[in-house]
Amino acid sequence: MKTFEKLQETRCTRDRIRHALSLTIGLAIAGMAAAPVQVLAQGIPPFVWNPSGSFQYDNGALPSVAVQGTTIVEVHQSVSGVVGPLFYHTGQILANGTVQWAASSFMYDTGAAPSVAVSGTSVIEVHQSDASTVGPLYYHTGKIQSNGTVTWAANSFTYDNGVAPSVAVAGSTVVEVHQGRTGVGPLWYRTGEIQLNGSVTWDSAGAFRYDTGAQPRVAIGGSTILEVHQASSGVVGTLYYHAGEIQANSTVVWAGSSFSYDTGIAPSIAVSGPTVVEVHQAGTGVGSLYYHTGGIQGDGAVTFSSSGAFAYDTGLAPSVAVSGPTILDVHQSATGVSALYYHTAAY
Repeated sequence: MKTFEKLQETRCTRDRIRHALSLTIGLAIAGMAAAPVQVLAQGIPPFVWNPSGSFQYDNGALPSVAVQGTTIVEVHQSVSGVVGPLFYHTGQILANGTVQWAASSFMYDTGAAPSVAVSGTSVIEVHQSDASTVGPLYYHTGKIQSNGTVTWAANSFTYDNGVAPSVAVAGSTVVEVHQGRTGVGPLWYRTGEIQLNGSVTWDSAGAFRYDTGAQPRVAIGGSTILEVHQASSGVVGTLYYHAGEIQANSTVVWAGSSFSYDTGIAPSIAVSGPTVVEVHQAGTGVGSLYYHTGGIQGDGAVTFSSSGAFAYDTGLAPSVAVSGPTILDVHQSATGVSALYYHTAAY
């Protein structure tokens, strides 16, 4: 591991040199936009969670969800705390904002801590090969079929080493983030391109360090990347966001620093146009789940609502996606393998 981290630090240094000028003139700090995008908050404009609450759609642990148009692709572990079968579940957002889920979920791989992203009909999923320590990270691709199911590639392939991976995609550009070690430590990003045959060609330069923290999650809106992470590990603490811009050569220019926006644990982020929706746990274990809204400004900076975060449900390990005016959250109802619930909202 020491050899790997030394190699990554070398790559990081090269990356900083490569992008030094861009970083100097890069993203402005939050709040400096000349014409701020209206920030979403309760009632500004209307932002309403389904008053009926959340509904069970499956059983499992550590769910991750992505939405393309009205099609939902969700992935989760079938066991907790160990490597085991990974399952996917698809659904459709109906005209009234409710969700019609497929009758059952299906196994597509083996691993832990899966994360999923969708672009068009292309699906990309990343996961750990070990549940509790740093090891090879794998990606698995698939295609959404006309009947809403996913046809997965026959195999998954390793692309890096680390823990807690998260993936986002815009067009054919893939951005992945992960921890370099367990606990608080270096956070790394890696880019790739989805090919016409559905495979992914990863940047041969490898991964580059962009921050320090734990449990990173990433989303893309246009050319803007928005990442959130914890400042501490395993306990409630400050939550940070870090913005970046995808370049024409698929590299990323990150803002010079990250900024705190809330307090909590297990954050998840989604972006649709200039709209940002973040969800997180208020405390460890089962408890209140909160959402926080924001807007991406013209210069790529992010302004979060000054009204703060609002409780919307109870559970843990939330994951959020946005499609048009519909917001979709999935989360566990209890620790370990438990009922998985979804909750929708509209703005």
